[in-house]
Amino acid sequence: MEKRTAVSLALFAGSLAVTAVCFAFGLPFFFLFLFLPLFFLPKREIRRCPVCGCRVAGGDNYCSVCGAKLEE
Repeated sequence: MEKRTAVSLALFAGSLAVTAVCFAFGLPFFFLFLFLPLFFLPKREIRRCPVCGCRVAGGDNYCSVCGAKLEE
């Protein structure tokens, strides 16, 4: 299981637990604690410079460390 999925499931289980406790005590705002993790968000692409291997931002055309032109 990916770390991202495990964290989402843990947060979802925790939010359900908080919601159940608030509901059991009759608190009127119990629904505010329900957290719906976004399981199906696309993974962010991690780009690396082909020359130095440094991570670069998604929209950059050149490496900020060595100045090499990045591949598309």
